[in-house]
Amino acid sequence: MSAYFVFNHKVLDSETLNNDYLPKAVECLKEFNPEILVVHQGVDVVEGDTPYDRLVILRFESREQALKWYNSDAYQAIIKLRTDSVDGVAMLADSWDPSAA
Repeated sequence: MSAYFVFNHKVLDSETLNNDYLPKAVECLKEFNPEILVVHQGVDVVEGDTPYDRLVILRFESREQALKWYNSDAYQAIIKLRTDSVDGVAMLADSWDPSAA
């Protein structure tokens, strides 16, 4: 079953995020072969209120694969570049299974 990492942020330091973090993040993702579904800054909030305007959604083959990427030495070596450059949340969710509803 697919799993999705969803990152919702307000960018505080776009230079570090774009020039230091992103190239390294894309490189360490390659081994885990996710599908990058969304990378968008300036999302339209149609309900509610949020200070976060950047959305990233990655689809992995499974929750286990997603967690292997997130906990990998390569990603943990750069994660602080992201967390110091944004304010926001990171979430992991499994795809919907209609048979479990």
